Amino acid sequence: MTAEIAVMNEEAIALAADSAVSSSSKIFTSANKIFALSKYHPVGVMVFARAQFLNVPWETIIKQYRRQLGVKSFSTLEEHAEDFLKFFNGKNALFPPDAQERSALMIAYDLFQLVLAETAEKVARQKAEGNTPSDAMLVKATEESIGEQLARWTAGGQREGLPKGYRAQVDKRYGPKIDETIATVFSEAKLSKGALGELRQLVSAYLASEDYYWLNLSQSGIVIAGFGSEDVFPRLARFYFHGIASNRLKSVEIETLKVSHEMPAVISPFAQDEEVVTFMEGISPALRGYLDSWITRKLLEVLSEAGEHLKLSEAKTAEMVKAMSGRCLEAVRKDLEEDLAAFKWETSIDPIIDVVRMLPKDELAAMAESLVNLTSFKRRVTTERETVGGPIDVAVISRGDGFIWIKRKHYFSPELNPQFAANYYRKTESDD
Repeated sequence: MTAEIAVMNEEAIALAADSAVSSSSKIFTSANKIFALSKYHPVGVMVFARAQFLNVPWETIIKQYRRQLGVKSFSTLEEHAEDFLKFFNGKNALFPPDAQERSALMIAYDLFQLVLAETAEKVARQKAEGNTPSDAMLVKATEESIGEQLARWTAGGQREGLPKGYRAQVDKRYGPKIDETIATVFSEAKLSKGALGELRQLVSAYLASEDYYWLNLSQSGIVIAGFGSEDVFPRLARFYFHGIASNRLKSVEIETLKVSHEMPAVISPFAQDEEVVTFMEGISPALRGYLDSWITRKLLEVLSEAGEHLKLSEAKTAEMVKAMSGRCLEAVRKDLEEDLAAFKWETSIDPIIDVVRMLPKDELAAMAESLVNLTSFKRRVTTERETVGGPIDVAVISRGDGFIWIKRKHYFSPELNPQFAANYYRKTESDD
C-alpha cells in the first residue's frame, strides 16, 4: 500500500509519496514512486497500488518511455498522458507475448471469481428465504451470473482505438488457455456448452469494453501531473491499468483535476487517503459511515417507540414503521447529507483551499509532505499494519522551473557518483 498526495494552486503542483511497498509477507521502505515523465518539460508521474506492471518495475517502464520521448512536448497535459498510454500498445520489448498471455489469463481469473462471488450472493439470498439450493439451482444461478456479466461488459460498447476484430483476435490467441482456466475455476459446476462459451466471450468482452472492474489482482495506478506547453494552470489525470492483451492496454481514466479561475486550489490524495480526508473534511470516513448507520437505527427505534406511546398493536406498529421508515430515512439522510456537505465546505474545506491558493512553491511542498506524514504517523501509533512509511519523496512542478526535486532518496551517495548527474541530460539518439 502507499500514501500519496498532490497539492495544486495556480502557480505549481506539489507531489509527495512515501516509500513503503509490501509483498506477501514483508514491507520494504525504499520504493521510488515519483518520477519525471520528461527530462525537459514540466510533467511528472506517481505510481500507486503496485510497484510493477506485468512484472516490469514502473521505474523501468517510465524511464524507457522517457528515453523514447526525448525532447518532444505536447500542448496539453491530456495529450502527454495520451502519448504515454500509446507507449503500451503495439509490439513492445517490455511486454512480450508470454507476459501478455499471463495478463489475459489473470484477467480471466479475476472475472471468473467475480461470477462465483455473485453466484454466492444469489445462493445466500435463497438460504435467507428458507430455501435449500439444489444442484440444478446452483447451475442456474451460475449461468445467470455469467449472462449478467457478459451483458455488463458488452453494454458500454467497444472502447476507441482498438483494431477491427479485436475480440476475435483475443479469443484466437488466448482461447485454449482461457478454457483451461475455466476448467480449473468451474470444475465443480456442470455448466452447459452455451454457458462455457459465454465464459470465454466474457474475457474478450471485458478487454474491449469501456467499463472497468477495479477490484482485480493486477491493478496498478498512475497519476500524471504538470503542464502542457499551452496549459496556464497545473492539471493531473489519474488512471488504473489492468493489463495488456493482443498488444492493447486495458486502462481507464478515473479522474482529471485542474486548477482554474473557479477552482484556484486542489488537494487530492491517492491510495490510503483516510487521514487526508479527515484533515480536509473534519470528520473521518469511518465515523461518517457509523453516523449514517446510527441515524438509521435510531429513527427506526423512535418510530417503534411512537407506536408504543400511541398504544398501537404490534401489527399496527410494524405497519407504521414499514410505511414511515422509507420516507423518513430518505428525507433525513438527504437533509443530513446536504447540511453536512455545506458545513464541511464552510468550516473546513474552504478555509484550507483559500490558504493553499496563496502558498508559495516551498510551502506547497511542505504541506504535501506533512499530509503523507500524517498517514504514516497514524499507522505507526496504532495497531494497524504499517503499510505507509519510509522516506518521503517530494517534487514540485511549475511552468517556470519545471520538475524540481525538494526531497529525494537515493540508494547511493550522489557525492560519490558525479557521473549520475552528468549522464542525466546526455543526448541520446532519440534526442536528435
